[in-house]
Amino acid sequence: MMPDRKDLLREAMESVRKQTLQPADHLIGVDYRQVGGYRVRNLLASAVNTTWMHVLDDDDVLFPEHLEKLMAASQEADVVYSWCQSEGDDFQLYNRPFDPELLRTTSIVSHNAMVRTELVLDLGGWEQEKGYDWRFWVRALDAGARFVCVPERTWLYRLNTTWRHESRP
Repeated sequence: MMPDRKDLLREAMESVRKQTLQPADHLIGVDYRQVGGYRVRNLLASAVNTTWMHVLDDDDVLFPEHLEKLMAASQEADVVYSWCQSEGDDFQLYNRPFDPELLRTTSIVSHNAMVRTELVLDLGGWEQEKGYDWRFWVRALDAGARFVCVPERTWLYRLNTTWRHESRP
Protein backbone atom coordinates (compact mmCIF):
# COMPACT_ATOMS: atom_id res chain seq x y z
CA MET A 1 0.00 0.00 0.00
CA MET A 2 1.30 3.42 -0.96
CA PRO A 3 1.67 6.14 1.71
CA ASP A 4 -0.76 9.07 1.55
CA ARG A 5 0.22 12.21 -0.38
CA LYS A 6 1.26 14.21 2.71
CA ASP A 7 3.72 11.48 3.70
CA LEU A 8 5.01 11.31 0.13
CA LEU A 9 5.55 15.08 0.09
CA ARG A 10 7.52 14.89 3.35
CA GLU A 11 9.72 12.16 1.88
CA ALA A 12 10.27 14.16 -1.32
CA MET A 13 11.23 17.25 0.70
CA GLU A 14 13.56 15.19 2.88
CA SER A 15 15.28 13.82 -0.24
CA VAL A 16 16.06 17.41 -1.28
CA ARG A 17 17.51 18.16 2.15
CA LYS A 18 19.79 15.12 1.80
CA GLN A 19 21.34 16.20 -1.52
CA THR A 20 25.14 16.26 -1.61
CA LEU A 21 24.79 19.40 -3.75
CA GLN A 22 22.24 21.62 -2.07
CA PRO A 23 19.94 23.74 -4.23
CA ALA A 24 19.99 27.51 -3.78
CA ASP A 25 16.22 27.46 -3.18
CA HIS A 26 13.53 24.85 -2.69
CA LEU A 27 10.13 26.17 -3.77
CA ILE A 28 7.03 24.11 -3.00
CA GLY A 29 3.63 24.38 -4.64
CA VAL A 30 0.52 22.36 -3.91
CA ASP A 31 -2.34 22.02 -6.40
CA TYR A 32 -5.12 22.25 -3.80
CA ARG A 33 -7.74 23.07 -6.43
CA GLN A 34 -6.52 20.20 -8.63
CA VAL A 35 -6.19 22.49 -11.64
CA GLY A 36 -3.22 20.55 -12.97
CA GLY A 37 0.49 20.16 -12.36
CA TYR A 38 1.31 22.34 -15.36
CA ARG A 39 -0.06 25.39 -13.51
CA VAL A 40 1.97 24.75 -10.36
CA ARG A 41 5.12 24.26 -12.47
CA ASN A 42 4.52 27.59 -14.22
CA LEU A 43 3.84 29.50 -10.98
CA LEU A 44 7.00 28.16 -9.39
CA ALA A 45 9.10 28.68 -12.55
CA SER A 46 8.14 32.36 -12.56
CA ALA A 47 9.65 32.68 -9.06
CA VAL A 48 12.97 30.93 -9.82
CA ASN A 49 16.05 33.18 -9.58
CA THR A 50 18.71 30.64 -10.54
CA THR A 51 20.18 29.50 -13.86
CA TRP A 52 18.82 25.99 -13.43
CA MET A 53 15.54 24.64 -12.10
CA HIS A 54 14.39 21.14 -11.31
CA VAL A 55 10.86 19.83 -10.83
CA LEU A 56 10.18 17.20 -8.18
CA ASP A 57 6.69 15.78 -7.77
CA ASP A 58 5.50 14.76 -4.32
CA ASP A 59 5.54 11.05 -5.14
CA ASP A 60 9.20 11.03 -6.24
CA VAL A 61 12.38 10.77 -4.19
CA LEU A 62 15.84 11.97 -5.19
CA PHE A 63 18.79 9.80 -4.27
CA PRO A 64 21.46 11.84 -2.39
CA GLU A 65 23.76 12.50 -5.39
CA HIS A 66 20.99 13.26 -7.90
CA LEU A 67 21.54 17.03 -8.23
CA GLU A 68 25.33 16.68 -8.07
CA LYS A 69 25.35 14.18 -10.94
CA LEU A 70 23.00 16.24 -13.09
CA MET A 71 24.96 19.43 -12.47
CA ALA A 72 28.25 17.66 -13.33
CA ALA A 73 26.76 16.82 -16.75
CA SER A 74 25.32 20.29 -17.41
CA GLN A 75 28.26 22.01 -19.16
CA GLU A 76 26.94 21.76 -22.72
CA ALA A 77 23.26 21.23 -21.90
CA ASP A 78 19.95 23.01 -21.59
CA VAL A 79 18.19 19.93 -20.18
CA VAL A 80 19.84 17.22 -18.06
CA TYR A 81 17.97 14.10 -17.00
CA SER A 82 18.80 10.76 -15.47
CA TRP A 83 17.26 7.34 -15.26
CA CYS A 84 14.96 6.22 -12.48
CA GLN A 85 14.22 3.29 -10.28
CA SER A 86 10.49 2.64 -10.46
CA GLU A 87 8.21 1.35 -7.72
CA GLY A 88 4.68 0.06 -8.24
CA ASP A 89 5.17 -0.54 -11.97
CA ASP A 90 8.09 -1.58 -14.14
CA PHE A 91 8.19 1.75 -15.99
CA GLN A 92 11.25 1.84 -18.24
CA LEU A 93 10.57 4.66 -20.74
CA TYR A 94 12.66 7.11 -18.71
CA ASN A 95 15.64 4.74 -18.72
CA ARG A 96 16.79 5.33 -22.28
CA PRO A 97 19.64 7.32 -23.78
CA PHE A 98 18.60 10.55 -25.43
CA ASP A 99 17.17 10.04 -28.90
CA PRO A 100 15.51 13.11 -30.47
CA GLU A 101 13.36 11.05 -32.85
CA LEU A 102 12.11 8.79 -30.05
CA LEU A 103 11.34 11.83 -27.91
CA ARG A 104 9.04 13.07 -30.66
CA THR A 105 6.97 9.88 -30.35
CA THR A 106 7.03 9.13 -26.61
CA SER A 107 8.10 10.49 -23.25
CA ILE A 108 11.72 9.45 -22.61
CA VAL A 109 12.75 12.55 -20.63
CA SER A 110 11.21 12.62 -17.19
CA HIS A 111 9.57 15.48 -15.37
CA ASN A 112 12.52 15.16 -12.97
CA ALA A 113 14.95 16.73 -15.42
CA MET A 114 17.03 19.77 -14.62
CA VAL A 115 16.36 22.57 -17.12
CA ARG A 116 17.72 26.04 -17.71
CA THR A 117 15.24 28.49 -16.21
CA GLU A 118 15.65 30.83 -19.17
CA LEU A 119 14.53 28.04 -21.52
CA VAL A 120 11.38 27.43 -19.46
CA LEU A 121 10.52 31.12 -19.50
CA ASP A 122 11.36 31.55 -23.21
CA LEU A 123 9.02 28.67 -24.08
CA GLY A 124 6.24 30.06 -21.90
CA GLY A 125 6.39 27.13 -19.51
CA TRP A 126 4.12 24.10 -19.57
CA GLU A 127 0.79 24.15 -21.37
CA GLN A 128 -2.58 22.88 -20.23
CA GLU A 129 -2.76 19.64 -22.16
CA LYS A 130 -2.49 15.90 -21.62
CA GLY A 131 1.16 14.97 -21.65
CA TYR A 132 2.29 18.49 -20.73
CA ASP A 133 5.77 17.41 -19.54
CA TRP A 134 6.48 15.39 -22.69
CA ARG A 135 5.08 18.11 -24.94
CA PHE A 136 7.26 20.69 -23.15
CA TRP A 137 10.38 18.61 -23.90
CA VAL A 138 9.38 18.35 -27.58
CA ARG A 139 8.92 22.14 -27.74
CA ALA A 140 12.35 22.53 -26.10
CA LEU A 141 13.85 20.19 -28.71
CA ASP A 142 12.18 22.17 -31.51
CA ALA A 143 13.66 25.37 -30.02
CA GLY A 144 17.17 23.87 -30.26
CA ALA A 145 17.63 22.79 -26.63
CA ARG A 146 20.57 20.48 -25.97
CA PHE A 147 19.65 17.37 -23.94
CA VAL A 148 22.10 15.33 -21.88
CA CYS A 149 21.26 11.98 -20.32
CA VAL A 150 22.99 10.72 -17.19
CA PRO A 151 22.57 6.94 -17.61
CA GLU A 152 22.31 6.21 -13.90
CA ARG A 153 19.30 5.65 -11.67
CA THR A 154 19.41 8.72 -9.43
CA TRP A 155 15.79 8.98 -8.31
CA LEU A 156 12.78 6.89 -7.34
CA TYR A 157 9.62 7.10 -9.47
CA ARG A 158 6.62 5.88 -7.53
CA LEU A 159 3.72 4.74 -9.64
CA ASN A 160 0.22 3.85 -8.58
CA THR A 161 -2.47 2.81 -11.06
CA THR A 162 -5.08 4.84 -9.15
CA TRP A 163 -3.20 8.14 -9.65
CA ARG A 164 -3.68 10.34 -12.70
CA HIS A 165 -0.55 10.75 -14.77
CA GLU A 166 -1.62 13.85 -16.67
CA SER A 167 1.94 14.86 -17.52
CA ARG A 168 2.66 11.79 -19.66
CA PRO A 169 1.18 11.14 -23.11
